[in-house]
Amino acid sequence: MIMMHGKSMPMTKTMTMTNGTMVMTDGTVKMKDGKTMMLTEGQCVMMNGKVMKMPMKKGMMDDKMKM
Repeated sequence: MIMMHGKSMPMTKTMTMTNGTMVMTDGTVKMKDGKTMMLTEGQCVMMNGKVMKMPMKKGMMDDKMKM
């Protein structure tokens, strides 16, 4: 998923972050130094290439349970 202008939508192509990190649509992240990793549930990649835990807003878990 990608977050743009406050809305989330499916990622349709590989994205390159400002530091050269590449994020593939299957959740694979290739760092600028060549190391690769797979994103786990709740992780996100910021536009600067930093991988972090996605901040959860109040009520998001309730929405997730309804799916």
